[in-house]
Amino acid sequence: MKVLVIILVFLARAIAGQAALEWKTTELQQTAEPGQEMLRVTFSFRNSGDAPVRILALDPSCSCMSVAPDKPVYAPGESGEIRVDLTLVGYSGVVRRSVAVTTDDAKSRFSDLTLTVQIPEVVVITPRFLFWGVGDKPDEKAAKVVVTDPKTTTLGEVECANVHFQAHLSIQPNGTSHLTVRPVDTRQTDEAMVHLNVTIGGRTQTYVIYAAIK
Repeated sequence: MKVLVIILVFLARAIAGQAALEWKTTELQQTAEPGQEMLRVTFSFRNSGDAPVRILALDPSCSCMSVAPDKPVYAPGESGEIRVDLTLVGYSGVVRRSVAVTTDDAKSRFSDLTLTVQIPEVVVITPRFLFWGVGDKPDEKAAKVVVTDPKTTTLGEVECANVHFQAHLSIQPNGTSHLTVRPVDTRQTDEAMVHLNVTIGGRTQTYVIYAAIK
């Protein structure tokens, strides 16, 4: 009986001695500003146990994320944070990304952190793909370019590295413009990326329209 009591006391102390990270939250929601290129958030936590906790690995769900802890090991009672930098260029609408956190915390070895960002769509281009069939008449085709926030957004130059395609932007004062593309000829398959440079909030971003002869 005494042996059993001793074992139970030992187990209770062992369990009590295990480390435990307590997260302030594992889900964050943010709204980006028009033209914002990068968003930084932090996930805060506290080591509520009586043993140190080490961050072993951080695995982001996308290469557009950069993640790092403010230090590798957290003493009992110490607070810390995981910093997440998310690149917003090229994204719009609702973007959801996550980070898998691995620690040596015996109670909670794995944690998932989720970041949801609402990114304003300040430039809407439709369609983004323009196609011609081989042998078709090399007529020009147009993509409609709508600027939803004219106060912060200015359309710039159009560039196309493929000399077999001609691209031109016709800017209209009502916020709806047209980007036209015309192939030199359609006798064989070819493709090109047309770059539209846009200044949003003082920063230049590039939107891509794809043109192809198939």
